[in-house]
Amino acid sequence: MDWQSRYTALTEADREEFARVLSLLFERTFLIRDVWDPKQGRLVTNRDYRFVERNLELFHTYLQAGGFELQADGRRGVMALYNRYGRNRMKIDKYTTYLLYALRLIYEEEMERASMRREVIVTLQHMLEKLMALGLMDRRIAATHLTGSLNRLRRLNILSRVEGFADELESRWMIHPTIVVAVPDERINHLYRRLTDGEFGNPGGGRGLFGEDKAESPAGDDRVARADEEGFDAGDEADDEDDAWVDEEGEA
Repeated sequence: MDWQSRYTALTEADREEFARVLSLLFERTFLIRDVWDPKQGRLVTNRDYRFVERNLELFHTYLQAGGFELQADGRRGVMALYNRYGRNRMKIDKYTTYLLYALRLIYEEEMERASMRREVIVTLQHMLEKLMALGLMDRRIAATHLTGSLNRLRRLNILSRVEGFADELESRWMIHPTIVVAVPDERINHLYRRLTDGEFGNPGGGRGLFGEDKAESPAGDDRVARADEEGFDAGDEADDEDDAWVDEEGEA
């Protein structure tokens, strides 16, 4: 059965749902099975993911006609949209790029410690400490860059804020399994080679990649140094050699 026949067989309500979820996929690239519900304080099943799962063949055939593929990883509960021709890819700034690398390493470490858990929850301070340990940032990072990166990864379903404000060091964040798809093993190996070659300076010391944008925060303040509370606009993306794509395949 072709996609048109499958689509015609849907109810009117399901056709509307198909259009809505399809738009969501193009907007966010990743769809996750388990989402954080702040009211219930726990993971709940994502009805959008279940809708795609029930109509997977329809989504596959429709997207393939436009040059797109939908990867479905049932074990991790992740779906990812990418273009077969390498188009419609989103370029991200260097701050978000290296935060992604740090999150991937943290995710692997935490999953090894608690293999029975489905989720990984860490503090913002833990993220920053990992970046510093890798030599990718100095002791201060402007809130403009940090909150922009965090917000971008939230929109892509890579992170969810569980507790606290975005600029509080003790705020808690859930790292979703999408991080494994967004930063595959070959990207981690590439970063390791650059680190061992000394490309980013002395890990744990010196200025580090983020050092050029450091800002002082008041003594005793438990928040990250503040510049302003706005995230990145589309035009704020850096255009230099440290820019990177979210994943190897590219994304919508």
